[in-house]
Order: sequence, then C-alpha cells, then structure tokens
Amino acid sequence: MSAEPWINAGPIGELTEGRGTRVDVGDEGVLLVRSGDRVYAIGSRCTHQGASLDRGPLKISGSLATITCPAHGSIFGLEDGRVLRGPAARPATAYDTRVVEGELEIRRRV
Repeated sequence: MSAEPWINAGPIGELTEGRGTRVDVGDEGVLLVRSGDRVYAIGSRCTHQGASLDRGPLKISGSLATITCPAHGSIFGLEDGRVLRGPAARPATAYDTRVVEGELEIRRRV
C-alpha cells in the first residue's frame, strides 16, 4: 500500500476515451489514458531521452495496454510503466488512480 497522498488530476469527464492526455501534477507531467472505466497514469516523458509520450501511439485493445515513444520507439506498459522494448532502460513512473465525485485522483506508486 502506498503512503503517498492522493492528488487531484482534474475532472474524469475531460478525458477522451482512448486518447492520451498530459496533465501537470505539481512539478511532474503525467500521461493519463482513459479506457472504459479504467484510467492509466504514468510519467509523461520517455526515460530514454525525455521525449513526450503523449505524442506517441497507444495500444489499449487486448490484454496489454502500451504507449510507444515517438522519438526512438521505446514501448512502456501503461499498467505499471515498465519498459517492454528499449532503448529505454528505466520504467516510467507509475501512478494509482481513482475517481471521487467525478474527479480523477492519482498517487505515485512506491
């Protein structure tokens, strides 16, 4: 269980189904992806050279939801930020998500 606090990331209704949205939470950029009742949240920058993941192609159908870095092709799992294909070697920061009274809240996983 995470000891990190929950942080408001905005209204859930503002997220477009199947499309990545970058939000700033504190001093961090977070990529949010809504798929049905599920919302994924990982760091918005590729851990290889810092490219914006929100500009990369998403794959959210099937058993594994992913985002591909548009710069060098690294693939990250949206569930946990793990690197599925390099050149990135470090995972993206992963966040837990929940919806409270129509507001999306996130907290960093530890």
